Amino acid sequence: MSRFQLSLNVDDVDKAVSFYSRLFGVAPAKHRPGYANFVVADPPLKFIVIEHEGEPGTINHVGIEHADGEAVAREASRIGELGLPVEVDDPHTCCFAAQEKAWTRDPNKVLWEIYTVTEDTSHFGASPRGGTPIEHLVPPVTLEEFEAAVDDADVHIIDAQGPGGFETAHVPGSIDMGFDDVLGQAKRLGISPDDAIVVYCSDTDCLGSEFVGTQLVEGGYTNVRRFPDGITEWHTAGKPVDAITE
Repeated sequence: MSRFQLSLNVDDVDKAVSFYSRLFGVAPAKHRPGYANFVVADPPLKFIVIEHEGEPGTINHVGIEHADGEAVAREASRIGELGLPVEVDDPHTCCFAAQEKAWTRDPNKVLWEIYTVTEDTSHFGASPRGGTPIEHLVPPVTLEEFEAAVDDADVHIIDAQGPGGFETAHVPGSIDMGFDDVLGQAKRLGISPDDAIVVYCSDTDCLGSEFVGTQLVEGGYTNVRRFPDGITEWHTAGKPVDAITE
């Protein structure tokens, strides 16, 4: 079975989720920082909202989700035989899922994605419109490299755990950064585009560091890395942790 996909750019994923949950009568199948998708049975629809990728209210891309990679290959071949532009993408992680896909583009440059999901993942990966996987966009650092960064006064350590995380436990000297207006926060904090930055979250399942790190890189910051194991591994290794108490 195949289904139509529509992906919209929004300025606030949480507000969009609240609206579309009521509109469709279903909860999102995935809801992560900056991203959510809905699987609607009637009519068959995969509906996606993505934060800060384009002008809010515009189409990010459209597409058709297929049952498997063979169906994607057949459709890509059919499109090419019709003389339409088609580009077969390498299998990669995108939007918290491993995918196989191909792309075409209409005369007005609207991107159409022909794809299948092979498995869910815990990290965002590349942009749905193509792009660099998160491992290259915001490279990971080891515990030892993170410790060296924490000890370096020239490196900005950013806490991206989300609401309540920083108050519960954070790396001493780190900066509490929320998910809204990441670039505006960085500017107000006096962080320059070429400054060294390392972002961390709570643990490997927390996606805040990927989200904040990606926003910074796409906003022109050139030296951004992340500590994917987060405050949990930092604390487990016996490193110092601060908390805010009333």
